[in-house]
Amino acid sequence: MPDGQRETAAAQARQLWATLAANGKPPGGIADASNTLPRYSVGIDGWLDRLTERYLRDLCRSAAHFKLVLAPYGGGKTHFLLALGARALRENFAVSYVACAPGVSVEDPFALYGKTVQQLSLPGSSNPGLRGLLHRVLHTKRQEISERGVPDPEIALDRWIASVGKTTYPERTFGRVMAAALREAKDDEASPGGEAAIRWLDGEIDTLDRQERSELKLAGITAGDRKRFGRDMLWSLNRFAPQAGVHGLALLLDEVETLTNVRGRALQRVLAAMRVLIDAPGIEGGIPLFGIFAATSEILDELPRYPALQMRLAVSGSAFHENNDYAPQLHLAHIQDRRTLLVDIGHKLIDVGRDATGHEFDAGMQSANATALAAVASQRNLDVDARRLYVKCWAGLLEYQKNNGEKRFTDNELSERYAGSFGELQRAENEGVEP
Repeated sequence: MPDGQRETAAAQARQLWATLAANGKPPGGIADASNTLPRYSVGIDGWLDRLTERYLRDLCRSAAHFKLVLAPYGGGKTHFLLALGARALRENFAVSYVACAPGVSVEDPFALYGKTVQQLSLPGSSNPGLRGLLHRVLHTKRQEISERGVPDPEIALDRWIASVGKTTYPERTFGRVMAAALREAKDDEASPGGEAAIRWLDGEIDTLDRQERSELKLAGITAGDRKRFGRDMLWSLNRFAPQAGVHGLALLLDEVETLTNVRGRALQRVLAAMRVLIDAPGIEGGIPLFGIFAATSEILDELPRYPALQMRLAVSGSAFHENNDYAPQLHLAHIQDRRTLLVDIGHKLIDVGRDATGHEFDAGMQSANATALAAVASQRNLDVDARRLYVKCWAGLLEYQKNNGEKRFTDNELSERYAGSFGELQRAENEGVEP
């Protein structure tokens, strides 16, 4: 391996190690996931293969399909979503990973659209967001025009951009504004309204002044219209995405359980919004979308409050872990026996620790420690699922031994350290921050 690649790999390992030792979670971002998750991911490839074959290579290239990924807090939901996102990129899908939080939720389609655009990743690109999409679209169209042997490629490209402005999308302004944004991205000199068009498509509609809206023939969006506008913009983005040479969009919505902390009518609005997300892509023409909701299992207790959503996400007959690819719920607890899963993760993390720290661990001794810690973790009944807590504790133990000498830990020592790691996560959760 060349020195530059070796240093890059070492830097990635150090970043991953620091994050795992701090909170047991992988570094955020789909681009990071493509490089870091294979280093310690185990047990999920079989499920990813099935989702890839059934949805990414087939159904979701022409229509929208949704799944509900379920696991306890710390049970690997984010890990699974990021791994699925990395797989979707390899399958030539655009990907957007959105963690739900106050201000960004399925209940607010306008904010969700803006975050989806901001987090948009394209295969082989390090340029996320709308500008990355615009440049990829122009590059793709230039290639297509070149392959056709058109006498004047730039005129042909201009004509195609003009056709975008006349194309009908779920949001009626989308095509016209997208055409202006494409002209802005294409030409060296700014086109009229081009920068304003980019801001509009970025969801920054309040930044446009009266003159800019006039240039683009846009009316202001009232507060009452923003939900409809955001929802239609999201579906328009989905329909436009294949112009970048991708098959569709994988939209990964994490931490949906944060939305069910509300009660009464507010909860009804959240559940209704989830149902609308599932149903709206059924509009004429189809939407190439693979949508994922990820949440703790408690969300199932809330579904009976909204029967329309419960019906769409209910399991009838066999479940996904029973080889029914069409089952709407994916319970991560059924991926693999928990103890075996933890042992396998622990063994892979020994190599990650070596690459990150430069310390050559005693493989036999640390394999025994990893196995013993997995036994402790699988027997303890804490409020955090064993997976995340195990990763945090085991990374910390390896780091401790690198600095203080390697040893074989007793079961009592491992129990105490495991409980200590739990205490750190619990305090951080109570304070509303990541440890």
